[in-house]
Amino acid sequence: MSLTTRVSLWLAGLWLPVLGCVLGFEAWALLDTQRTLWTERNQASAALIAAELAGLSDDGDARRKAATARFDRGGLLTLVVYEAGSPPVFEQRPAAGAKAAGVPGWFSAFVIGNLEPATAAAPAAKGEARTLQVEVITDGADLQRLAWGALWHTAVSLLTVSTIVAVLAAWVLVRWRRSLKATLAQAHALERLQFVEAPEGRWPELRDLTRAMNAVVRRLREQVAAQAEQVVQLQRQAQTDGVTGLPSRAFFVPRLADLLSDARAPAASLLMVRVPELGALNERHGREAADRLLAAVADVLQTYAERVPGAVAGRVAGPDFALGLPAAGAARETAAAIQAAIAAAPAARLPGVRIVIAGCDGLQGMAAGAALAAADAALERAEATGECVVEETPDRGAPGVRAWRGLVAAALDESRVRLGAFAVIDARGGLIHLECPLRVQLEPGGEYLVARRWLAIAARNRLLPLVDMAALDLALLAIGADGQPRCVHVAPRSLLSPGFARALLARLKSAGAAAASLSIEWPELSEGSTPAAALREAVPAWRKLGVRVGVEHAGGSPRGLPALKEFGVDYVKVDSRHLIGVADDDAARNHVEGLVALIRGLGLQAIAEGVAEEKQLGLLWTVGFDGATGPGVKFGGGRIPMTAATLDDLPATSG
Repeated sequence: MSLTTRVSLWLAGLWLPVLGCVLGFEAWALLDTQRTLWTERNQASAALIAAELAGLSDDGDARRKAATARFDRGGLLTLVVYEAGSPPVFEQRPAAGAKAAGVPGWFSAFVIGNLEPATAAAPAAKGEARTLQVEVITDGADLQRLAWGALWHTAVSLLTVSTIVAVLAAWVLVRWRRSLKATLAQAHALERLQFVEAPEGRWPELRDLTRAMNAVVRRLREQVAAQAEQVVQLQRQAQTDGVTGLPSRAFFVPRLADLLSDARAPAASLLMVRVPELGALNERHGREAADRLLAAVADVLQTYAERVPGAVAGRVAGPDFALGLPAAGAARETAAAIQAAIAAAPAARLPGVRIVIAGCDGLQGMAAGAALAAADAALERAEATGECVVEETPDRGAPGVRAWRGLVAAALDESRVRLGAFAVIDARGGLIHLECPLRVQLEPGGEYLVARRWLAIAARNRLLPLVDMAALDLALLAIGADGQPRCVHVAPRSLLSPGFARALLARLKSAGAAAASLSIEWPELSEGSTPAAALREAVPAWRKLGVRVGVEHAGGSPRGLPALKEFGVDYVKVDSRHLIGVADDDAARNHVEGLVALIRGLGLQAIAEGVAEEKQLGLLWTVGFDGATGPGVKFGGGRIPMTAATLDDLPATSG
């Protein structure tokens, strides 16, 4: 029983007896006053009637007639005339059920039943031996109505006052309960490691409690933020060059690969900057001067990386830097601007300093290694000729885009899709879930292609909602068939498509128990973005159906990890690029351990992505990961085969 219920029952148990006592005392006082007045009236009437009958002779008929005449005149309920030791000469009592007009019968019966008749003795006539006795109860209807009216008004007044008091008490309890519920909600949120500050109430006790809780929340938030900031520092130490602050080659190459395959960047170019004879510069001008030169080059490239959305910069070798741009046709102009900016830097004015710039344009869709090789070849030619060399690579995206769009759309429309299945296991080798990326058969009877072959086209042509819904339907169907937990990717931007979020929720509801074995995940997002807001609204309804949710390809923004708790996230999959060097680089290991500690400290599962070899798993478990997935992860004796179900197998009720 809740405290509010206990307080309500206690107040009711206290007030009801008080109300009953007040009504009882008021009724007793009114009835006592009425009885006194009525008794006095009865006595006066009895004495008057006795006096009237006293002058009559001892003639029973005469006295009976006189008594009958007196009773018939009205004003009497009871009249009994008798001589001591003899039967009554006249007797008239109230009829059963007699009551005063406007007064309840039970009230009249109670009053009359408890009223003793007044008795008066008439003086005996001359020569008579016995005394004439008269018993009288007058008609007290007016007194009954008066008493009943007073009692009724008193009861109504008390009930009205009681109702007002009860309403006020309920209002106070509601306000008190509202403040208490806010504090309880804050405590539950804190239990889930969600740092929510509650408004301070007006009640002193609850206000002090809320202040204390808010102080704890702020302190914990600061601690988590400090831990996230520490992870950022460890990430910077592990993934960036110590001299320039740019990403090292190992971490630049995956970012370049993302840029070249990003559907939102239909074109891409790559520029490389070299500082020739770096060793000679160190000997001639000193290490500090050479480092200042390298830092000046890095500052120019970092400016582009910060100001151009999607641009990436890195130090790919000792004297070599690279800049990837999500645009085509601007490489030559950008190279000239970079060369001018570096030349203007004071650190580049050392004698004998030379800067070489080259690049390639139109690289969208090319592998990162091939793009770097092409740009490096152009850089070699630029160093040999002394001129800026920018080569034009044929545009790989423009030809056939419309045809590819038609192939992808037709495959989705004709249900030529399947799910892959890759195990995500825990440290004991148990299955957490199966990752199920969608495969599409672009040509009837052809191969089912992986996402990197067609997903960019689908995204560019706004087909992702159809892709995500197809994957969801297949996953629910497969779960219903074998009971294995599965995970599908849902693009956050799909939730912005009209009707998609509603249709997805309807699919989950119609799936019944299968929804509880499904996980939905999305890539790491920036807080406050429109897709993030859509997810924040959609996720609670999914979780009510038992769906687990997670974030994939995470780790790039440690400061944003604490905000994931507000989404109701269950797990975080750390991108494989953050695991580079964890086996042989102390800085990389420290970064990964800090990242995992931050994730697990938030009450989330930490899962490693892209594990290439089985021997890496032991190291990842010691680092603290709860799960792992990738080509090196095996479950049940080997890799999980592709799920053979297609959309044609779906029951009609699924949508």
